[in-house]
Amino acid sequence: MNRQLSLLCAVLITTNRICLAQTDSELSSEPSAAPSTAHVADAGTITGLEDYVWKAYKNKQLRSLGGLLHKTYYGVYADGIKTLSMEVADMDKTDIDSYSLADINVEFPNPSIAVITYKTSQRRTFDGKDVSGNYYNESVWVKKGDKWLNTFHTAIKAK
Repeated sequence: MNRQLSLLCAVLITTNRICLAQTDSELSSEPSAAPSTAHVADAGTITGLEDYVWKAYKNKQLRSLGGLLHKTYYGVYADGIKTLSMEVADMDKTDIDSYSLADINVEFPNPSIAVITYKTSQRRTFDGKDVSGNYYNESVWVKKGDKWLNTFHTAIKAK
């Protein structure tokens, strides 16, 4: 009986180490250039994550972008409401030459939600058409576990 108990303990410890190793390798496979998604976020963390989404979209880095958007992500734009898969499909039709974020404001309605508003100046085309200009943007970031994920984004062209 002691031998069986010792064997069971050894199996449980080994299984636990394998699970922890898999979790560590999944976390380390994320892009190293992404800003910190620390437990306690501040305005700089959320601003950095928002800029990283823009960079990933501009450079058509699907894996990096996918790691920052929640599976129930929605984007609201003049041409409609888009799901995550629709947003990713649009990435192939979009060419961003340059962009800049300005007048950034980040609010935390609670410790697990961040709302960022800002203005962008963009030089870009969509489906071959020039859609450059100034836009007002808002994103909602939600803390899921230890990670901040973008769940909502909207952009309205300034008049």
